[in-house]
Amino acid sequence: MAQSNENIPDFLTSMANISLAVMQHLRAYDWDVEAAAESYLYSFQRLRTQETPNCGRLNSNLDRSTSESLNEHNDHSPQPFASDDHQINNESQIDSPSSSSSQQLNHSLREPIGVDLSNQGSFIEHSNCFTSNTDGSFPLFPNIHEHYHDKQQLSHCINSNIIGNNLMIQTPWGRRKAIYADYTATGRGLFCIEQYMLSHVLPFYANTHSENSAFATQTTKFRESARSIIKKCVNCNNDDVVIFTGSGSTAAIHKTVDILQLRADNIRNQYVVFVSTSEHHSNILPWKETGVEFVQIPNNKQGLLDQNVLKTKLKYYREQIKKNIICTFSAASNVTGILADVDPISELVHEHEGLIFWDYAAAAPHVHINMNPSEKAAKDAVFISTHKFVGGPGAPGNSYKLFKKKDILTLLKLGLLIAKKKIFTNRVPSGPGGGTVNYVTRQAVEYTKDIETREEGGTPNILGSIRAGLVFILKHAIGHELIDDREKKLVDKFIQRFRDSETLLILGPLDIPRLAIFSFLIYVPSIGKYLHHNFVCSLLNDLFGIQVRSGCSCAGPYVLIDDEKADIYTRFITEDSSRKVDNHNLEIPQNSLMKPGFTRFNLSYFIDDEEVNYILDSIDFIAQNGWRFLPLYMYDSKTAIWHPRHLLRENHFIEVHQLETTTFQDGTIQETTSVPNSSQSFSRQLSLVSSSLSLTGGPLQQARVMCEKMPEHVYKHLNFLTDAPLAIPQNYKDLIWFIEPKEVVLELLIELGRKQQQAHTSPPFKPRYKTT
Repeated sequence: MAQSNENIPDFLTSMANISLAVMQHLRAYDWDVEAAAESYLYSFQRLRTQETPNCGRLNSNLDRSTSESLNEHNDHSPQPFASDDHQINNESQIDSPSSSSSQQLNHSLREPIGVDLSNQGSFIEHSNCFTSNTDGSFPLFPNIHEHYHDKQQLSHCINSNIIGNNLMIQTPWGRRKAIYADYTATGRGLFCIEQYMLSHVLPFYANTHSENSAFATQTTKFRESARSIIKKCVNCNNDDVVIFTGSGSTAAIHKTVDILQLRADNIRNQYVVFVSTSEHHSNILPWKETGVEFVQIPNNKQGLLDQNVLKTKLKYYREQIKKNIICTFSAASNVTGILADVDPISELVHEHEGLIFWDYAAAAPHVHINMNPSEKAAKDAVFISTHKFVGGPGAPGNSYKLFKKKDILTLLKLGLLIAKKKIFTNRVPSGPGGGTVNYVTRQAVEYTKDIETREEGGTPNILGSIRAGLVFILKHAIGHELIDDREKKLVDKFIQRFRDSETLLILGPLDIPRLAIFSFLIYVPSIGKYLHHNFVCSLLNDLFGIQVRSGCSCAGPYVLIDDEKADIYTRFITEDSSRKVDNHNLEIPQNSLMKPGFTRFNLSYFIDDEEVNYILDSIDFIAQNGWRFLPLYMYDSKTAIWHPRHLLRENHFIEVHQLETTTFQDGTIQETTSVPNSSQSFSRQLSLVSSSLSLTGGPLQQARVMCEKMPEHVYKHLNFLTDAPLAIPQNYKDLIWFIEPKEVVLELLIELGRKQQQAHTSPPFKPRYKTT
């Protein structure tokens, strides 16, 4: 296995610098990444045809005075709902392509843009470019240190590099700028990282497990450099290994289970596994399904893991039961963002000779990970999904391999396991295969002793591993201090705004450290029920373009109500026919709407205040007025999906691209089916919506106008007789926790009647004479 010998301080410094050309293109195009990318790739190709560049430097013809302005504050941030028909100033110093944008983005298979192998330099130069470009000219990330004093400029450097940052989407209520607030589920790609992969990694791509050819050596060196970088970023020592593995943190946990051989009876019976009440399903099910003894540690009154209970259990199982102890806890909840007391808990576990594993799936993009803060607090293993990092899609946790099993195609993703060597006592690797052996004969097999080699059998996700190294570099360059400071301010801003809200109920305690990850329910006092979380999610998308997540976020045990009610609710969604009949022999119908849940979003440290305010204003609007939009929607009890009643279910999201409609013609990729344009979709919209589209105040003002006109619209236009009934048995009617559209109608009609009475305070005439 090749090992890189980079000087990490120099390396991280060099990786903190983006080429002036890229930054100037972004500023010249008002931080429109798509437009800047077109211009940059065009000028980049022209530059390569004129001279042979150093692999670590992309020279620019921009004048020095222009480049010096990069550190200045940019007051021209894009308006959140500006037209996507962006026009470029003809006086720009940036050379713009002569062909149309569609032609430039139509990448020819025969002539790939920006990749000229004849001028790429040797693979050794590229290796040096990735590992030790000490002149500070590495063209990937901005110089974070120069921008540290100006957080808004830093936000531009990251947020404006996001692919699709200015994307406009067609919703049932009009065109909206897409606002992504679902980084807890997965990150988004960065133009600068993808450009580096395109121009520096992919041209030399080959399989690893070989150092006898230029491409294989280069690719291996890239991947091992990424491994080395990750080790340094999380403070590994010689006792730690980094293993790239399967489906995000889930696969890292499964691999750990296999390494510990817990599925073997003779070993399983020697262990007990402790988990907390705030675990993701992925940190519960792999352990539980082995049959190992399983103990759940409750939270204390503050909402944190109860260390007194933990200490009692540790002492009992170590001294009296004489079992080996494994504690596996989440570093932060993916529901509430609440942070665990990582180091004190690690010390406590080690005091009782236990192993401590930490699931950093939710926390890793936000906090500093220190494998060895001290000998006593050292972590025995951590599990990471790097696809959740900004720039991470395609990195471990979101990169796919495809295999066929019983005619079903299944997607496998990769994750990251960082662990102490001492836990690898297995003689046979957890996934034996190619690359794990020294030799194989008819009579014998000898596996290599190098843990990182033996536990990564088969062809790895090479590109994802390299990308993982890049996102760790970016996070390290930004610094956890800056991230911590920004996230604390975002948490305070959200809690101060909604702490006393009667309609938006924040999940989790509010007075302990937490990440800027928030889950909530919306309660309607006048009706005494909640808005369905899937309806809230759809409304945020349709009215405001905001992308959030609804459901239980794979953390059911953490957010569930009491066990008795939970058992009843599960009968509405179970696929087990034997559980569809209750204790009174009453059949319970399948109804996915009955599954309790919540809405979750996050505020990322790199988004600007304007975007933060827009997200919070939109959520506040729905908390106050979202119930009024229920009559415009219908539900599907089988899927629990809500969609506007004036659109067919399949047309809810009007602009949806499908790979099945994609073809290769003339060396280009083309989509054979047309996407409905805005005029076609607007023609199907309600008069209620059409009357608000002429407003120039943006989606919030449009939503307010629709909200005000809703009672009259419901009275004149809507018919609820065709709505499918919930069909909940009478005995369980009290368990319906969400509002149905028809329940809102009465409220709105009462409001309309009240308005009409106020408008006509007296009759138009009175009789002349009165009878006495």
